Parts: sequence; C-alpha cells; structure tokens
Amino acid sequence: MKVLPWEIKRIRLADERELVYAVVGRGMPVLLLNGLGGAREIWEELVEHLQDRYRFIAFDYSGLRDGMRGPAQAHTISLHARDALAVLDRESVSRCAVVGWSMGVSVALELFAQAPNRVSSLALLCGSGRASWTRHSLRSLPALWLLRALRLLRRRPYASQTLLRLALQSPEAFTWVRRLGLMGEQMNPDLFARLAATLLEFDLTSYVAMFDGLTEYDASHVLPHVDVPTLVIGGGHDPFTTRASLEELAQGIAGAEYLFLPDGTHYLLLDQAEWVNLRIEKFWNERGYAAS
Repeated sequence: MKVLPWEIKRIRLADERELVYAVVGRGMPVLLLNGLGGAREIWEELVEHLQDRYRFIAFDYSGLRDGMRGPAQAHTISLHARDALAVLDRESVSRCAVVGWSMGVSVALELFAQAPNRVSSLALLCGSGRASWTRHSLRSLPALWLLRALRLLRRRPYASQTLLRLALQSPEAFTWVRRLGLMGEQMNPDLFARLAATLLEFDLTSYVAMFDGLTEYDASHVLPHVDVPTLVIGGGHDPFTTRASLEELAQGIAGAEYLFLPDGTHYLLLDQAEWVNLRIEKFWNERGYAAS
C-alpha cells in the first residue's frame, strides 16, 4: 500500500500547546478521530478508497508524537474534543462527518456534546464510549497484557520504552499480534511495520495519562441527545470492545445503524477494510453526505 500524501499542518493553541494535524483528499470534509495512542496510518484504507470524494482531516492528540508535550490536563477526552474543534476552525469547517475509532468513539461523542451543530453524522468503530470496556475485557489476554504493561509504564517508563522497542522491532512481532487476535490475517505487514514505528515515537508518560483520561470518561449521558445519523461498527474478535457494549451503544442512540463483523478485530479498519469502506460510503450516500 502506498503512503498517502497527507499535508502536515500545525496550530498553536491559546494555552501554548501545539497540535499537529494532517489533511488529504478533496471534497466534503470528514474528521477522523484516532484511538488511544493511534496515528493517522490507521485510516489509510478508508482514505485511499474515498480521497477523491472527501477531504479527510486527522490530528495527533496533544503530547503524543510531533506536538509539544502537553500538561497533565491535556489528556482528558473533553480537551481532545476541544482540540478537534480548534482544528476544524483552522480549516474553516463549520460542519462535517465525524468518524471515531477505539478511543476516538469517546472523543466523537464528547465533540457532539460540546458542539452538536458542528457534526453532520457519526461513524463509531470499535469503541463503546464508556470506561466499562476495561472491566468487560479483563477476560481477554491482550487486555490483561495491556493493563499489566500500563502498570509497568507507571513504575519504570524508561525501561518500558526499551522493552517496547525490542518487542516491536522483533521479526516475530507481526506473528504474535495476529495470534493474540489484535489484527487479522488480512493485515498488511508493511502497514503494520509503519504502525509499530509510530508507537516508538510516542511519549509513554503521555500515553498512560491518556489511558487514564479514557477510563474516566462515560458518554452515557450523551447518547439520548444524539440526533444525527449514526453508524456503529464492531468485530467479533475485538479483545477490547465486546459485542454487548457495541449493541448497548447502538441501542442508546435513536435510529443508529449497526454493523457487526464476526471476523473483525480491533483493527477492522485494516483487516476488514473492504466491508468497512463500502459500509461507511453507503451510510454517507444514504444519509445525505454524498460527494458531488
């Protein structure tokens, strides 16, 4: 898969933080909200499929990668949503479709809560918008490993960075990620290598603080007020988001559409890309957000 020609931009906020964001494509605007510690590479299949009809905007959460290391308060879901609005303002986007993946589901719902007039539709993938996912998924091995790794990060961040580098650079990394069910057999190994490389750029202290901000957020109060077209998508092999939590999310939003892919993993944007891309395209076409 080719690397997409993202245009990288920066914005200085009133509190002196710097956000890095990227834009690609042409047409109607779409805001892409990453997962926990996620990078824009996760969107490559969707963007490649639709970049001739839509203008995609994605930003790095404050403090993770290219931007300035943000203060502690810069890792709440509420602030991520405000940052998203700042990016839309800079791009002169008054209203757009919003797509959230994993933690991005929580950010998308909080964005709607803060500025419902800025959101034309929601596509919510592999997330529930609630902190309960950490409790539900304790039965899965990847989730247990994640929580144990986070405990180690808190105690020994520099040693953890070294261990992470060794693990991700191992020739067996791609094999183990698939065996754990994090990614499916269709995952492109070259794209996995680029995703792994972005993880090595992250500030792990910020990553832990961001995880804490995610676990403290609950969008339950937002769901009854969502009055824009909404699509919820999840997979049967996602170790972090259960089917029950996906259904609870879809049922909590009046008129929400729901797609469950039995073979989908947490990275179904990549390993179930054809299904996901066509379903999102169909959703936008049917809900009045078709590219002209």
